[in-house]
Amino acid sequence: FRYQTMADVAARLEAVVSRLEKLADSLSAGGTPAAGGAAPAGDQPKFVDAYETIFDEEIKAFIGAAAAIKGCTDLEIDSMATTFYSEIGKVMKMAGACKKPDQKSLMEIMKPVTELFPKAEKASMKRGKCMNHAIAWKEMLAMVNFLFVPKPRGYAEEAYTQPDMYLNKILTAAKKQEGDEQAKNKAFVKTAKAIGVALKDYIKQYHAAEVAWNKKGVDAKSWAPGGAPAAGAAPPPPGMAPPPMDLGPPPAVEASSAPKKSAPGGMAAVFAQINSGSSQCESAAAGGATAAFKLKKVTKEMKAQMKNEPTLKPKTKKSAPKKKKAEAKKKVVKPPSCEFRQGTWWVENQVEDKEVSGVELKHNVYIYNANKVTITIPGKIKSITMDKCTRAKVIFDQVISTFEVVGCDACKVFCRKQVPSVAIDKSKGTQVNFTVQAAQNPPEIVTSNISETNIVLPGANPDGDPPSDPIEIPLPEQYITKITGKNGAWETDTTMVTHGG
Repeated sequence: FRYQTMADVAARLEAVVSRLEKLADSLSAGGTPAAGGAAPAGDQPKFVDAYETIFDEEIKAFIGAAAAIKGCTDLEIDSMATTFYSEIGKVMKMAGACKKPDQKSLMEIMKPVTELFPKAEKASMKRGKCMNHAIAWKEMLAMVNFLFVPKPRGYAEEAYTQPDMYLNKILTAAKKQEGDEQAKNKAFVKTAKAIGVALKDYIKQYHAAEVAWNKKGVDAKSWAPGGAPAAGAAPPPPGMAPPPMDLGPPPAVEASSAPKKSAPGGMAAVFAQINSGSSQCESAAAGGATAAFKLKKVTKEMKAQMKNEPTLKPKTKKSAPKKKKAEAKKKVVKPPSCEFRQGTWWVENQVEDKEVSGVELKHNVYIYNANKVTITIPGKIKSITMDKCTRAKVIFDQVISTFEVVGCDACKVFCRKQVPSVAIDKSKGTQVNFTVQAAQNPPEIVTSNISETNIVLPGANPDGDPPSDPIEIPLPEQYITKITGKNGAWETDTTMVTHGG
């Protein structure tokens, strides 16, 4: 593991250099306060110093690990990480000096970060050796939402584990690698997980209820990264005289230079010309109106030819199709509820963690539309169903019938004791976890129309020191069916497509 040791040493040296540079900047400033009443460089809140420490020790190590893998540099993961975490650091400094801005202003400030999301999404769609690295990085971007949500602590507890599935896939693939390639991939996973844990603890300590904006600070719109509020007009350079302020009135325009009025006539001249033409039309000697104005007479043959000429036919204007007004349907947000009716606990629309207490052996639990919450069900129960849930966790002790997952996205299931049957249908990103006790009697798993579904079982020595890593097994998504026989006696043989490491 020589590579890991050298990477750690390089990260520490970079941290020391960064701190020395900050100390030199504060000494060169002479300790005088910045313009606009801002605090000196050394007198910033503790949470700003804490984030800078995370940046120097954890984030720089991750950027270095990503830069060491050629596939990651081709996808620009290292440069995206530098921009992402540097911009969060600027917002932390702003929070220490400014009042909380409105949502629109904060989104404008975070524009360099929001521009990274489509870039990371595009990188995650490129197939290759570093596809899991790119997807894991895309999941790591979700941590920035702690700046916007009302309870950052709860969000961070959930968000820091989002990349784990893809980081574990990188570790699984690294077991088949050797030498420097294996060490680099392990360093990528190690530093990525270290960032998640560090930011989770940082948010828990300094921004648990909300981001710690300075209630007595300046307006965020007038703040500049240098520490002083942005000024209005810039002063003139030294040695240059300011523009004269006492300007006299503009010079009077002489009468000779004024524009001359046009000759009289106007409408009177127009009517005079019309009368002149009328007199010519009335004169027999002039040959009538056509002779007076030198016009050619239109004959019947010319009229017939004009009617048959397609270019002279009047063009009918096509009426533009009427645009149908799209009736915007407002999404109805229903209040969360947890109630018992006719032998079933109905747990619906939950937005906060919930424990279903009072369950009995004959009861069922139906969980609907849970979003980014943890539902805990203690004791023994008949059955549990998850329906249309997103990024939800369900933790239960024992089910005597079936645990069903229907139409869910990125949900996790944790079985503590026993479940005889698990059914997963029309779901994506489901993960079913079993403890050592639950794995003694493994369930029968029935799947239909699934993708990215895994089961997690304990390793060979889960109680060891250190404990062995859990084993993650993907469930098949594709099958091969071969047709055999002849003359009407047909048979089919279906086998699953195994997943590569």
